Amino acid sequence: MKKIAITVLLCLLAQAGNLLTSFLVADVCRLPLFFDTAFSVAVTFYAGFMPGVAVAASYNFLRIFFITLAGNRQTYPSEGLYFLCGVAIVVITWFFSRDKQNFRITWYITALYLVLIALLTAFASSIIGAGVETFNRIHFHGMAYASPVEYFVRTFLGENVGIFVSCAFARIPVTVLDRLCTTFAGYGIFLLLTRKWGDYGCAA
Repeated sequence: MKKIAITVLLCLLAQAGNLLTSFLVADVCRLPLFFDTAFSVAVTFYAGFMPGVAVAASYNFLRIFFITLAGNRQTYPSEGLYFLCGVAIVVITWFFSRDKQNFRITWYITALYLVLIALLTAFASSIIGAGVETFNRIHFHGMAYASPVEYFVRTFLGENVGIFVSCAFARIPVTVLDRLCTTFAGYGIFLLLTRKWGDYGCAA
């Protein structure tokens, strides 16, 4: 029972962390980064697959809810489809973090694992995100909402290479940088959690 309570608390805190860091980085500082998955990564490392999926799958819908509540801009339910990116990130992160002993061999092996996770999740997120944005642009007749990659998408659209290709290529530089930052940050948060709570709750 205690383990369940800690996991639920951890997921709630992680979701709050994702929403806060995304708001500060993308909305306040206007940096071309998403920074909305660092805590999803941390939860996946610490608590395992299902808690990570729960945090990642609910993030986009909660973000839409709070944006609508604040009345900052018009939102569309299909924006919630970006949850697929978060879930893919968790699946890949979990796959490589199931045996945490691999991360304790040497610091450079750990760094290599984290870079590999970052690159693979960047590729998956770019492809899935491009698919979602292509659907949204076609369905809503070219509508574009606030996004860290919007400027890059418009640039590629001007090259007449197609909507999906434009959305995919536009995401690559931003997503790779974002995945490197959030993967290493998530692992750092995981280390802090293990120092505070130990390995209790880890369920790879």
